[in-house]
Amino acid sequence: MSTRPSPRIIDVDAGNDTPDKHATSLGVDGENFTPGGKAHFVFTGKGKTLAQGTANVDQKGFVSWAATVKPALGCGGSVGVVGKDLSSGKETDDAFATIFCPGDSR
Repeated sequence: MSTRPSPRIIDVDAGNDTPDKHATSLGVDGENFTPGGKAHFVFTGKGKTLAQGTANVDQKGFVSWAATVKPALGCGGSVGVVGKDLSSGKETDDAFATIFCPGDSR
């Protein structure tokens, strides 16, 4: 009997490079979630919840979710995200991203 790997976040993005210059786009990608299930993500910054939502997991266990928050967050600041596999109840480790702004070098 093999145990399923724990869900994990593989990419986090936060940027003030949206067409709406007064907003920040947030995005997260994860893997090892229960195929065909649902995942819930919570973005935090400066000690408060910035955005949260639920996404469908594909049949290979991958999931992506995105949100836009207003007003725009400060350039160079940090956001964190944690995910939860709603089928297994397992949570990911926290993951972080620095807020990108137009003109920043990537």
